[in-house]
Amino acid sequence: MKSAAADAGPVHRRRIHYVDRLLQRRLLAGLVLLEAVLVASSVWAMHWRLQQVVEANLYRIHIADAGTLVPRLMNEALVLLGIFMLVNVVALLLAEGAWGRYVGKVLRAFMVLVEKTARLDFSPDPANEHDHEVLSLARSWRASERLRLQALGECTVALDALAARGDEPEAIRHTLVRLRELLH
Repeated sequence: MKSAAADAGPVHRRRIHYVDRLLQRRLLAGLVLLEAVLVASSVWAMHWRLQQVVEANLYRIHIADAGTLVPRLMNEALVLLGIFMLVNVVALLLAEGAWGRYVGKVLRAFMVLVEKTARLDFSPDPANEHDHEVLSLARSWRASERLRLQALGECTVALDALAARGDEPEAIRHTLVRLRELLH
């Protein structure tokens, strides 16, 4: 007997999760285009080479010296397959290099923000030409923390002024409640 969960179908369906839509889609489109060009050129080269092998063996006078045609055809096919694989490996290495450079740029920009935060430097962050969702989120968080720290500073200045006057306990209590809210 099947359970109700088994009848409902899969709970999780696989989806493509892009880390960076623009770059990954370009790399994917480039790979598909490269494969199409490689297949088309391999088919053309195979046709051309096989036609040469067949024509060379078609008009032989001494058939006993010719040997079989299959090893020569296999040799041509293996050479083209080797070229196909070599071009694919080179394309993958180039794609890996492009991806590595891109991730490195994003990480370097992120580390600048992390180092500023570690030094408690919440000064405004410059716009980055390598904008990424992670960088946008980090800059957004830093901007909200910058506003929170400014509000904390304003509250402490107000508290010092109120404490120096000493005649407004309700205002002091209100400022302390505001400080507590900002700290949590």
